[in-house]
Amino acid sequence: MNIGKYIYAKLIATPAIVTQVSTRIYPVLIGEKVTYPAIAYTVDCVATDKQKTGVSSHDSETVTFHIWADIQQGSNGYEKVGIIDELMRTAFDFTSGTAGGVIVEHSYYVGSKDIFNEERMLVGREAIYVFITKR
Repeated sequence: MNIGKYIYAKLIATPAIVTQVSTRIYPVLIGEKVTYPAIAYTVDCVATDKQKTGVSSHDSETVTFHIWADIQQGSNGYEKVGIIDELMRTAFDFTSGTAGGVIVEHSYYVGSKDIFNEERMLVGREAIYVFITKR
């Protein structure tokens, strides 16, 4: 699962995303003392060769992004989440290329939904993408 290297490299190479989140892009979870907005992601990876006739040359990596903003930012926080979501869609939907040393042959947007973290008082968006990576 090297898709994290691709994600980070691709997002920090997008000036509009850096304007919104700087480098606050994290695998799995976000620490407690982080400024928002920020992005966390998880990866579910499976080989594309379901036959198991040999070593798979590609992986299908489903990435779930959580884009978070502080609820105290009010509607501005929710608006920032939407802006970041759109910027990420431009960066990842139906694209290919190499970033962070990882080759993505195809990627696409699956869907998204609004989310809320009551404990940390965060508003967010969950967005799911699939990346087909060359091993």
